Amino acid sequence: MRRTITWPDGKLICATFTVAFEAFTRGGHFKKKSDLKVNLASVSHANYGGNVGIWRIMEICERAGVRATIDTNGLAVTRWPEAVKALHDAGHEIAGHGTTNDIVMTDLSPEQQRAEIRECNRIIKEVTGSQPVGWVGPGGLHTPETIGILADEGYTWCGDQCDDDLPYVVKAAGKPITIIPKHWYFNDWRAWGGGQSNGEIAFEGFKAAFDFMREEAQRGRPGRIDALVHAELGGRPYMAFAFEKMIRYLKEFEDIVWFTHRRDIAEYCIERTNNPPEYRPMGDY
Repeated sequence: MRRTITWPDGKLICATFTVAFEAFTRGGHFKKKSDLKVNLASVSHANYGGNVGIWRIMEICERAGVRATIDTNGLAVTRWPEAVKALHDAGHEIAGHGTTNDIVMTDLSPEQQRAEIRECNRIIKEVTGSQPVGWVGPGGLHTPETIGILADEGYTWCGDQCDDDLPYVVKAAGKPITIIPKHWYFNDWRAWGGGQSNGEIAFEGFKAAFDFMREEAQRGRPGRIDALVHAELGGRPYMAFAFEKMIRYLKEFEDIVWFTHRRDIAEYCIERTNNPPEYRPMGDY
């Protein structure tokens, strides 16, 4: 059965903004080349995120009066602690995103995954003073054990799954945890397409998706929308302007849109879910 939801104060759509703030040791998303031990061009491209992009994105959010969820890996925190502290102090949610994007959960044993999660927690807590409660693994890659380890380590939400529009609560390791699925309404890497697309096209696609969802919601099916940028790409001017246009467009509908963090979505859903089902890795509920 298709899931349904109601949002606080009768809002029709829940809107979140996500920023992937990543660092790499061998090579990033750009100019991938498998035969290089260290791809300096790719690492340099990724470093733009901490040097410039994340600051521009913070300014965009501040101008619009919104706060984002920042998927942050430990290496990015170590390299740019002042940026992470500024994000935290400004009210953005800092979520766990591994220790470095060169390490993915599917390459690790359950014991190694737990160590990876704990190390990411430690690094973030040293800078912000608090442990993250949300997790998105590098690449969204996860194993059948990942979500149970997260629940056991104090997490209240996971964003690795892609199987719904709406969040839902499951039980893992005997504890409730909210799955907040990934969305594809806007992801700057896919919008960029290796330079084949641009920010204006990306905005028009996002706007069309939101308008469609708004009509669905007004017919009685509330929804959720998310826009995701990577600090290294969405923080560059030719994509940053589109991200700002997306936020401004949604702000035109503040009467029906709930702007929030993922941690607040998780708390809201857990409070309203009795007897959540046991987590099933294949999603065959």
